[in-house]
Amino acid sequence: MLRNMPARRSRAALRTEQKSDSRRTLLIALTANIFIAVAKLIAGLMTGSTAMLAESAHSAADSINEVLLGISLHRARRPADDTHPFGHGRERFLWAFMAAIATFLIGGCISIGMAILELRANHASGHTLVAWIVLAIAFAADGLSWLQGLRQARTEARERGTSVWNHLRYSSEPLLRAVVVEDSAALIGLVLAAAGLLVGQVTGNNRPDGVAALLIGILLALTAFGLARPLADFLIGRSLPANQVEKLYAILSAASAIDEVVSIQAVYIGPEEAIIAAKVHPAPNLTIQEVTSSMDELDVAIRKTFPVVADVFLDLTMYRNSSPDPADLESS
Repeated sequence: MLRNMPARRSRAALRTEQKSDSRRTLLIALTANIFIAVAKLIAGLMTGSTAMLAESAHSAADSINEVLLGISLHRARRPADDTHPFGHGRERFLWAFMAAIATFLIGGCISIGMAILELRANHASGHTLVAWIVLAIAFAADGLSWLQGLRQARTEARERGTSVWNHLRYSSEPLLRAVVVEDSAALIGLVLAAAGLLVGQVTGNNRPDGVAALLIGILLALTAFGLARPLADFLIGRSLPANQVEKLYAILSAASAIDEVVSIQAVYIGPEEAIIAAKVHPAPNLTIQEVTSSMDELDVAIRKTFPVVADVFLDLTMYRNSSPDPADLESS
């Protein structure tokens, strides 16, 4: 039976697993969302505020998201096997994608549905003091979770020499991006709910509350789409950023044992883990020992330069990457 070598891990992934920041961020977000989901539901039922009920659905969706993200952390730690030779890292992308769908279905669709029903019926709201108290508590809880996520994002961005915005936008780590984006949407949703409640009190009309619920539902739908879109790319097989691929190409081209780099692919196999596969034309007049020694040195150099690289595969070929002759194209 063919035996495979143990899958190698990237330095970036191992460093992240050794830290407890992601689990702490996830636990804080889950605890906050469960607490305020119940509080918003009670306040919505007591006051008849559709915006508060929509916000309860919002927090419930976020709680389910955190549970799914927690499951992804557990399942992704399983070692590589014969069926999954590169490990189970992509399960992180799968479960995060499912979490984004949950946000759309549970948060967005339910909130929009309740808003439409409220705008048609235009029920009167009850005593709103409870709603204001819950909104204040929820803002503090979501703000605490948001600050924890932003603190972790700043630390990781500083370690990688990039801005917080670029780190959250382009990082292959789905958990932190999901928590920060969801908490940001939660804070915006609370502002919308408060605005609808305030305008309804001033005008004596409950329609602003229904409009706020509708806007919260749209906000959740947009949040879900924004989180799901990059995850779809990673599930399909997203390449490293173009500037990093160019740097990889430069490292290979500068090697004395390589005459030409025919092709190169650098694809993520999990959060902060990528594999490099390159087809290269070896330099002439080299012994097998010289070529193999140079390939090993390149492997070490690439993994040292790029912490996200888990493994490197170099294919030696006599094929050259030459452009076809126009005359041959015309004759064909």
